[in-house]
Amino acid sequence: MKRKKRKISFVYELKLFSVVLVTTLVAVLILFSLFYSLKIVSGYGMMPSLRDKDVLVVKRISDIKRFDIVFLNKKSKGEFRRIIGLPGETIVFEDDILLVNHEPIDEKYLVDKINENQAKGKNFTEDFDLFGLQSLNEIPTGYYLVLGDNRPYTNDSRDYGLISEDMIGGKAIMRLWPIERAEQFF
Repeated sequence: MKRKKRKISFVYELKLFSVVLVTTLVAVLILFSLFYSLKIVSGYGMMPSLRDKDVLVVKRISDIKRFDIVFLNKKSKGEFRRIIGLPGETIVFEDDILLVNHEPIDEKYLVDKINENQAKGKNFTEDFDLFGLQSLNEIPTGYYLVLGDNRPYTNDSRDYGLISEDMIGGKAIMRLWPIERAEQFF
């Protein structure tokens, strides 16, 4: 006795493909959301590096290093700021020079803005030190000093103090939008 092969219709194959595709996409999105999130920049505190309405990918769990751009779980929307001081360090800004443990560190991402302001006879970043901000000699364990890139016009650790590690919602790793400015952050 011969068995007849059952013909699978094109419509059935299309439905099966659609179910597999949708299931796969849902699984990928769930996995993505466990480790990453999408955040929209609100305001101009990180100009010129980030602009209002930029869309960034934020990695939730990550090692924090100096100059990383982090998302702070602050206010209702949160905000992006740059890590400047790490636990155990002393921080001083003097004549637009960042001194970490008394050693000068270049802020290459701000060179143009610093030079522009100094040509006008102004500092881009007002002089300050950690002791003047928080009456501390060094940043305590579990805390960071953050600054906005738009130093003359932004609120940051100079205004609200050091931020605790649990306030950091993640590290920006990529700009997705606008597409012409898409880039990875290292």
